[in-house]
Amino acid sequence: MLRHSDGVDSGWLGEALDLARVQVATICLDAGDPLPDSIDWKGVVVLGGAMGAYEEADYPFFVAEKKFLTRLVDADVPVLGICLGSQLLADATGGRAYQAPDPEAGFLAMTVTEAGLADPVFRNLPDKVLVTHGDTFDLPPGAELLAYTDRYQHAYRVGSALAVQFHTEAGADLVELAVGRPGGGNIVAAGVDPVDLVAELRAAEDVYREQALRFFGAWVDSL
Repeated sequence: MLRHSDGVDSGWLGEALDLARVQVATICLDAGDPLPDSIDWKGVVVLGGAMGAYEEADYPFFVAEKKFLTRLVDADVPVLGICLGSQLLADATGGRAYQAPDPEAGFLAMTVTEAGLADPVFRNLPDKVLVTHGDTFDLPPGAELLAYTDRYQHAYRVGSALAVQFHTEAGADLVELAVGRPGGGNIVAAGVDPVDLVAELRAAEDVYREQALRFFGAWVDSL
């Protein structure tokens, strides 16, 4: 698991990995951990973060990380990219990540494409997912778009990688923690009241958590 910030938690993804008794090695890039030389991994998760995938001058570890992601996809190693992770994957595989015209946030239903409905992992997508982002991406060559809102593309598969810009791993508690931290401002900037968003998530939490665990469990089962 590749971590970019100590303020980002794996949430329900971590719970799904624990339930499946998957041993996880976390590489804290923000703390200076080096990337492994080997790509002999059962699967790799790329977590989110408040930074932009294009900010290589400020976060020089992105350069090596993108090369590492390219090697993983070329070697057909399963990769799951979440939010920033989806944008890093886009950059690494020939697409482009960049600042979105406007931030987007909310507990939203995705429009799922035919490719998304046919995807053995993605077809387990929850009815609604947490969205909060200030960046977006152009699809890499050969990628299949899996889901979108009326404003932005949100999920795609490119080779062995599944990329999602939304936060299926995060429930109400993680959103409460995120507000006030870097990146949490996207919620307010998008015109969404964080208190109302937390309340909406908490009201749906039991069903949402169950659906999120099913989604992440399907990815784990695909490894």
